[in-house]
Amino acid sequence: MLYYEYLTESEGFFLSSKNTMTRDAMLFLPAKIVEGLLIIACSSLYTHLFLTSTNGTFNFINFNVQIVYLVLAGWMANSATRYVGEEFHKDAGRGLFSTVSAIYLLICGAVAVFCCIAAAVTGDRLYFGFMAMFFSYTIFQILNSALIQLGRMRASITLSLLSAVLKLAVAYALVFGMKNPASPFPAIAANTVADGIAGIGACIALGLPAIVRLKFFSRELLQKFLKYGLPLMGVSISVALLNQIDKYLIVGFYDMDVYGIYSSNNSIASGLFTMISVGIMRGVYPNVLRAWREGGQSAAKPLLNQGVRLYLLIAVPAAAGLAAVCLPMSRVLFDVSKGYDAGAPVIAYTAIAMLFMGLAEYANKAYELEQSTMQVLQNSAAAAAIKVVSSVVLLRTFGFTGGALGSVVAFSSYFIITCVRVRRRFLFHVPAKTLLRIVFSAVLCGAAAWGCTLLPVSDLLRLVLAVPAGALVYAVCIIASGEGRDEMQAVLRKLKR
Repeated sequence: MLYYEYLTESEGFFLSSKNTMTRDAMLFLPAKIVEGLLIIACSSLYTHLFLTSTNGTFNFINFNVQIVYLVLAGWMANSATRYVGEEFHKDAGRGLFSTVSAIYLLICGAVAVFCCIAAAVTGDRLYFGFMAMFFSYTIFQILNSALIQLGRMRASITLSLLSAVLKLAVAYALVFGMKNPASPFPAIAANTVADGIAGIGACIALGLPAIVRLKFFSRELLQKFLKYGLPLMGVSISVALLNQIDKYLIVGFYDMDVYGIYSSNNSIASGLFTMISVGIMRGVYPNVLRAWREGGQSAAKPLLNQGVRLYLLIAVPAAAGLAAVCLPMSRVLFDVSKGYDAGAPVIAYTAIAMLFMGLAEYANKAYELEQSTMQVLQNSAAAAAIKVVSSVVLLRTFGFTGGALGSVVAFSSYFIITCVRVRRRFLFHVPAKTLLRIVFSAVLCGAAAWGCTLLPVSDLLRLVLAVPAGALVYAVCIIASGEGRDEMQAVLRKLKR
């Protein structure tokens, strides 16, 4: 008799969902890591193509696009992601996507009016670049999240990679065509074209041309979006401050040259960690959400626990490795003659901060599943206040790298505050033995990588040796401890197929 015949219904559901979740995460993660490497390559290229101040100007526009997206459209994107699965079963998403499209056009109209007025008053054409980037970035972010929730994994991965490749290729082609390293418009155009093409691809993959009509706009869905999403607007503002206030402070305390150095080094860790977090979360959250709908907390919590464990398996050694190789990495990737390597510690600090940020996202899942977003707002607002105070103090104490140290203080505080408050509902649990194995293996990983950076060879060779050395040590330790054995077997089975 098979083992599964002895399982209770809930245990069978958990094993099935766990396998699906692990498979989805393992499918997404390599693609997202490739995407993260392409983003790093893009950041590296921009430091060589543009003047330091020009690179700083583009990075400043880019992160302002992300902030405005969070504030104006984040609530809608989160609401659409939350309800797209159940709405798609009703009418193939006709009502939901028609409602989302109408809201998107209204938001874009408001941004266009503001940018046109601002450009006319100030005479600064960069407002038009900001407007174009916002349009394309917003549509791809919203529709890509919908693809994930609906299980269109391959379409999402393909379009995300296409966007990352185009950001690199179009900028390279335009810079050499325009021969003007003082203009940020080639980078702006590259990002607009890349996300725009990916957004159009997502529209086609979801079949929107056939179902989106203004007459299908749903007031009922709009009210549901507002009820769920409006508190998230405050969350978006708080999270935007939590993520980006250090960058505003860098611009205020210093200038665009220093900001270019800071933001480029920051983008290495933040870009790679965002891809890790997104890659794992996109495999985890749809399955947790499905389990919540079908079995409530008892079905969702074990999957959430497994999701956090998967995150720690990847994120902890990534943080240790980045901290170990930050200096040679900065020297290899960026133009040393322009002083980019002075911001190398930012890579290490940002990696640690992003590790805590990812854990805070998992801790917040209890609030999200119960559709109770006010507590998320309170927690993120408290952490944002801590970020402002700590960043100002640390910037004055340690110079511009203190901005990244402020992020460490803020995100660790955010995680702790969230854990303390969310325990009244439910919080993920990771066994102490599991945590100890992962941390110990990651420390050895970092030590091996750091040892390679001390070799009397070039920075490039140090980096080339350090990355595989750290990865090999971690793999051996985590498998020998028994912690990563299941994941290794799953990868091997996938490779055999």
